[in-house]
Amino acid sequence: MTGSDVIDCRILRMPEETGGPGHAARPGHARHTGPGVELADDGVWEVRVPAVPSALTDLAELSDEPRLAEDGWRAVAAALVRRLGVLVDGHPVRAKRHTVQIRVPEGTTVHNLRNLSQGIVLGGRQLVTSRKDPAADVRSVHLDLTALAGDPVAERAEDAVHRGLVLGAATALARDIDAVPAPAATSAWWRRKAKAFLGDVPGVRVKTHGRGWLQRKGFGGILATAAAGPGQNDPGVDDETGFVEMVWDPDAAEGDLTDERPDVLLVGGATVPAVIRALAELKGPRKVVGLVPVHGYTPPVSVPGRARTVVEHVDGTTTQVPGAGSAAETAEICRRLALADAVAWGVRRYRPRRVVVVGPVSTASKTAFGELTGAVTGDEQAVRRVTLRGARVGERWWPLPTPSYLEANVTAREADVTVAPEGPGALTAAMFLRRFADGVPSTVLDTTGPSWSDSVRGDIGRGSTGFAARTLVEWFRK
Repeated sequence: MTGSDVIDCRILRMPEETGGPGHAARPGHARHTGPGVELADDGVWEVRVPAVPSALTDLAELSDEPRLAEDGWRAVAAALVRRLGVLVDGHPVRAKRHTVQIRVPEGTTVHNLRNLSQGIVLGGRQLVTSRKDPAADVRSVHLDLTALAGDPVAERAEDAVHRGLVLGAATALARDIDAVPAPAATSAWWRRKAKAFLGDVPGVRVKTHGRGWLQRKGFGGILATAAAGPGQNDPGVDDETGFVEMVWDPDAAEGDLTDERPDVLLVGGATVPAVIRALAELKGPRKVVGLVPVHGYTPPVSVPGRARTVVEHVDGTTTQVPGAGSAAETAEICRRLALADAVAWGVRRYRPRRVVVVGPVSTASKTAFGELTGAVTGDEQAVRRVTLRGARVGERWWPLPTPSYLEANVTAREADVTVAPEGPGALTAAMFLRRFADGVPSTVLDTTGPSWSDSVRGDIGRGSTGFAARTLVEWFRK
């Protein structure tokens, strides 16, 4: 493509001896630099990808499975689009349209193209949590595949780019939902937004429920987290508790209504609608039910006659709740109580073949793994799939055991279980949630560490990250 509105860019491979993204520009080569982006003498913007990729998991050798490597393409694409977004925003003609044209090098793989499109989406989608209009961004990107002429990769490029766009959009949607402050993400907010996220997607059904429905069904875990007070049963008052059901059914997308058991019951928060939408766009073959419990952040009120607070869940299981703690501890307890209710109800209602819980579960996992790695617990096959398929889309996971001797820690003296078991918190929190699955194979993806970032790192921006969305889409789409 040519023309005054085209901003030309190219991707280059670093020489092997230079290693990673800390490459230094040649003297006199770059006139203006950004984070990993250079403006060359011929007026073309350049970014460089590492010649040697790095491993994203220790569970497999890169020589056996090169797709499990961090090739750097997501990061350089995000950096390039961020830099050009600043350039476009500063253009004197604000309404002028620009087309960014990116030339890829010889030897580009299908996996590179998929990662490139993910990075373009994530770098070009600014996180906006206010009413202010976002800065102008890159509106159109054209990939120049001239260097791949005659290469079979060029024939598969469209599919690879589309898949990358869907994965990137899933991460962006989960990130944007998660960025909404907790007090604002009420039941009424979800009722408005759930239909906006999923209402126009064939094969997807959405139902939202309020406090009255929760009370009739006996969702004691969710209701226990809501602040008591005047107006809590007033339909005119925006209540903080609720429940959202979402179903992706591939048969329904073809016009056939079915009542078959779902392959997966997915329970969590912002990640759930993002995954459901992406699976629908990719025509995933599995039926997936997604549940989002909308809960409050008020510690449960103690029951008269009991030394400790006890909450009864929708399936009759009772949970012992500790006394008052810090704001972070209270939020963690409220989240677990709500997730437990959702798992118990979903298993009884849908009889799924597998339960997957995703979201921040225990701060102990962040202490153990930091901000770039999630913790995963479950049966060996599921844990391996999460770890390897997460690595294929650039998300790091580490498997944790759930040894049987810790089950005694989850059992409570004054109730069936305790929401805050003693011992290694990342393990016992997952084991607590597993108690509500009624024997159905369960996997818990704890995103406490990587769900939030205080800095810009590669394709990750500041704030909520949408971590786990890509992993789950990659897992369920097959």
